[in-house]
Amino acid sequence: MQILKQAVLGLALLAAPVAVHAAPLTGSIDFGGIFQGVDGSGNNVRLADAVAIDFCANVVGPCITGAGGSFSVDAVSPGSNMPVSSGNVGTIQDFNFDSFSGPIANFFTVGGLSFDLNTIIATQTTIPPLPPGTAPTDYLLISGTGTLRAAGFDATPGTFTFSGQTDGINLVGDFTFSGGSAALPVQTPVPAPAGLALLGAGLLGLGLVRRKAA
Repeated sequence: MQILKQAVLGLALLAAPVAVHAAPLTGSIDFGGIFQGVDGSGNNVRLADAVAIDFCANVVGPCITGAGGSFSVDAVSPGSNMPVSSGNVGTIQDFNFDSFSGPIANFFTVGGLSFDLNTIIATQTTIPPLPPGTAPTDYLLISGTGTLRAAGFDATPGTFTFSGQTDGINLVGDFTFSGGSAALPVQTPVPAPAGLALLGAGLLGLGLVRRKAA
């Protein structure tokens, strides 16, 4: 009878549950809206002279300014597990891209997804008038890193690309934003310390059974 108890104990320890982490977010989303560039005093200026982005509160039409702006999701990558659908409308925070100060928590939110903006690299470019006599085109390209968050998922490293342009006369322009989970290295699962302890205890129990039997 004592041998049977030890065997049952060993098997019970082997079957004890071990905590499991949630899954990371995967995939990417594309969205867009309208914005305007502003200078250090908050004045609406040509994008080539801007130091910050003022997103419009409306997705289309004349820009309505306020604290932050809105955007519409254009596409979600196939197979993505992000809680977002094409056509969802989200919110995005205004930010300074010249002398960026981050991170910015909840830089954008849409559906059940949020993105913390951590780092950026910004490039401003002006294309000369073509043909002569027309307005130049100002471009702003921003890339960087951040953290994607959603309930039930692990906080996941992400990357993004922002592209905005104005024609040098109309100071309100269009922007597109593509963001998604960063490529993560494949890792070999390693048993948790608790799991190793339970495994050792289980093997010990079975070893005692064999000893008694001998």
